[in-house]
Amino acid sequence: MQAVAGVEELPVNNDDLIAKIGAQIGAIEEITYLKPIYEAAVIVKIIDCKPLEGSDHLHVCLLDDKKTVKQVKRQDDNLIQVVCGAPNVAAGLTVVWLPPGSVVPSSVGKDPFILSERPIMGIVSNGMIASGKELAINDDHSGIVVLNDDVEIGSYLVDYLNLDDTVIDIENKMFTHRPDLFGQLGVAREISGIYGQKFSSPSWYTPEVSLDSRGDFELKVDNRLKDKGCPRFMAVAIGNIKVAPSPLWLQSYLSRTGIRPINNIVDITNYVMMVTGQPMHAYDLSKITQAKKVNITIRHPKANEELSLLDLSLVKLNKGDIVIATDDRAIGLGGIMGGKNSEVDQNTTAILLECANFDMYTIRRSSFVNGIFSEAVTRFTKGQSPRQCPAVLSYAVHLIKEICPDSVLISKVADEGAPLDDLQDVSVSLDLLSKYLGLELPEPEIIKLLTNVEIKAKVESGLLSVTPPFWRTDIAAAEDIIEEVARLRGFDTLPIELPSRKVTPANVPALLELKNRIRHILAAGGANELLTYSFIDEQLMNQSGQDIGRSFKIANALSPDLRYYRTGLVPGLLRKVHANHKAGFARLALFEIGKTHFNDQTDSEGMPYESERFALIVSAETKVAKDFYQGPAYYQARYYLDYLLRSINIDPIDLIFNNLVAESKWGELTKLYQKGRSAIVSIGSHQLGVIGEFSAAIQRSLKLPEFCAGLEIDLDELLSLVNHAGASYKQLSRYPKVVQDLTISVDQDKTYQEIRQELTDKLNNNLAVDMNANFSLIDIYQAEGSEIKNWTFRLEVDSYERTLTDAEVNRLVSELSK
Repeated sequence: MQAVAGVEELPVNNDDLIAKIGAQIGAIEEITYLKPIYEAAVIVKIIDCKPLEGSDHLHVCLLDDKKTVKQVKRQDDNLIQVVCGAPNVAAGLTVVWLPPGSVVPSSVGKDPFILSERPIMGIVSNGMIASGKELAINDDHSGIVVLNDDVEIGSYLVDYLNLDDTVIDIENKMFTHRPDLFGQLGVAREISGIYGQKFSSPSWYTPEVSLDSRGDFELKVDNRLKDKGCPRFMAVAIGNIKVAPSPLWLQSYLSRTGIRPINNIVDITNYVMMVTGQPMHAYDLSKITQAKKVNITIRHPKANEELSLLDLSLVKLNKGDIVIATDDRAIGLGGIMGGKNSEVDQNTTAILLECANFDMYTIRRSSFVNGIFSEAVTRFTKGQSPRQCPAVLSYAVHLIKEICPDSVLISKVADEGAPLDDLQDVSVSLDLLSKYLGLELPEPEIIKLLTNVEIKAKVESGLLSVTPPFWRTDIAAAEDIIEEVARLRGFDTLPIELPSRKVTPANVPALLELKNRIRHILAAGGANELLTYSFIDEQLMNQSGQDIGRSFKIANALSPDLRYYRTGLVPGLLRKVHANHKAGFARLALFEIGKTHFNDQTDSEGMPYESERFALIVSAETKVAKDFYQGPAYYQARYYLDYLLRSINIDPIDLIFNNLVAESKWGELTKLYQKGRSAIVSIGSHQLGVIGEFSAAIQRSLKLPEFCAGLEIDLDELLSLVNHAGASYKQLSRYPKVVQDLTISVDQDKTYQEIRQELTDKLNNNLAVDMNANFSLIDIYQAEGSEIKNWTFRLEVDSYERTLTDAEVNRLVSELSK
């Protein structure tokens, strides 16, 4: 394992390391062994370089490799002849040579390009002198790589750049709660911990650091979002900068981690990010101010403010974005990407170096809204610790001074943010720890596991207390400590024993049981269940009369047609009617069970209230409807409602139908249903829902047939009735049953419910204790022009103790007829 940022090497076997990472850190996506890619590359010196006769750009070079490569043709003086077309090739340079038989590193994993000994314009060329692009170290193909003169000639590039390395690509979703593992320092610490080795962070990685500055540049920071958005913003101005390509070691490191080298300043910020997990950014100081002072403001965008970013995209800044700005313009989209107007380039001589901490949720929203996903976003959305900013800034300044020796701090360090709370100890009892792990660990072993990864820990009176290190933001509860101990020890070392559990089956939630009963009942009745989107478009909401102001609007909708949460199920079902008829289904019954949402309704916890609903649509093409059904579509929908209620032990006789009016609970559906052919359905004080045929406007806009009706029921209201409507059993009598028809003449305005209630009351008042009776409606007759209706009921009477006499039955019928 290569040393990183001053961390000592851990001598381990690659295969064992890979297995450990997969078992205790995260899933591995890819493994790349670098040594086989670069093992043939040799560092050589160009002894002689002459133009190739007949060519305007080619040169014949003689290389000295100190006889390192054996299988190659040499001149009498043991030099190797290579033809090179790079404009910067010259005698005396130390370069990288790829001999015949080697594979060009940039072609590995694609279509491998194997070099050979071949003639070029009559001159034999043995392999090639490599550019940075051909070595897959950078994108520069304008010339060959030139090394320092102090590099040992004849040595291998693998040794010079520490390329005897293995790149292990770990799936980062495993680190969602561990921002420290988005830096190599954190991963190295974790690997050390799982190997049981004590890890010590580099000396520079401490929250207590200071930077000495003697410059007279005035840097002021106004962090207006320190309480929500930007907990900490640090910056310092650095002068005497000379922008140039980074040293080859730095370019090599970045390229193997998947980052394209740009220049020494930008590369340092990226390098520090990859080491610590803390993103940084550098601004060209001369592009943001011409004076010896600058005011930096962290704020939300102004109205209609735009910013051109480094990736050349122009974004219209949104209300919740974080903007880094000077007095007159925005220069960066905080936590996401810098602005093009302050980019560091080859003309930069002074920079403003930023190291800040941003709210993870704000960055996540801003990233999604703007459609920008950068390395910085990946790390800031995991919740980096603001306590590491001083150490990271100090380290970056150190690297800049090392690579740009003439650079100097020209301002004091600005550090603006909310006060940081003291790190709080987290405790867990050893008994609880043992219970979760399934075994008792000795106290010294527990302490060692935690201190190996620099977590301070102690045990007192059976209580394990830990102090989270400044870079950890995920240790806040007892369970976090338990997880830490279990992972560091190895989950595979814990006892494999199933926990004891009760065999008593869990109670099925009443609402879930009701939904399942409805599904089975309606399926048995010939209806088909649909699952439609919970989101609908504005046009459908307006057509169906739903109040769009009461619906939640989706900010990042999958489609313009899926922008609003539905406030009813029926409109979505109606959208499917025409398509099903067109597909060849002449008659159909469709139903759906789902949720609706209103933005002005909340539950007891203040969360958006979810209304559980059931909806059904019956529909048939006109010709088919005449052949299969009698009467309007309303009665077919009513038939399904009665059938459902009877199946769940609710008597449909108790249903009450009232006019659908705008002032009711279901009033917003008045535009959906046809007036006079729709009603609100209730039982007692429970307003269940609405049933009816649809308005002519809806039929036209959604291409519905004339025979089409529907209903929508509140399942919570229905459940309250089901809970009190359990199945009952009544023993049959051993004695003969007397059946007699009874006709009652009443005013035509009298409802069935009223007549039924009167008959029920009379039966209860006149039945003997041992008698049992029930009645059912068998006919209704009303003569033309008459205001009197004749209702004929069939009365069935019996006794549990004896055979009834005609006189008893006649007397009962007489009382009922009064």
